[in-house]
Amino acid sequence: MDENLLLKVRPGDALLYEKDQIGKVLTFVGGSRDPDAPSLFQIANVDSGEIRWIHGEEVTDIVSEYRTTIKKPSSLYEQIQQQQQ
Repeated sequence: MDENLLLKVRPGDALLYEKDQIGKVLTFVGGSRDPDAPSLFQIANVDSGEIRWIHGEEVTDIVSEYRTTIKKPSSLYEQIQQQQQ
């Protein structure tokens, strides 16, 4: 896997590893040369539920990315909140 792509991996992402295994990233550990660059990933296999550590070289691709965004409450929501106070 391209090293630049490994820098994009975040907890919650689904990774393809080995030939046909998919795992959700729980956490990762940086390398000794660059602590910000992930080299070991703790994953949960989506089929078996097995939790294990894999090396970055075992990762083939990012299958799906998990990103959260905080949205500003809608004005309707704010109106309801104000009415309840």
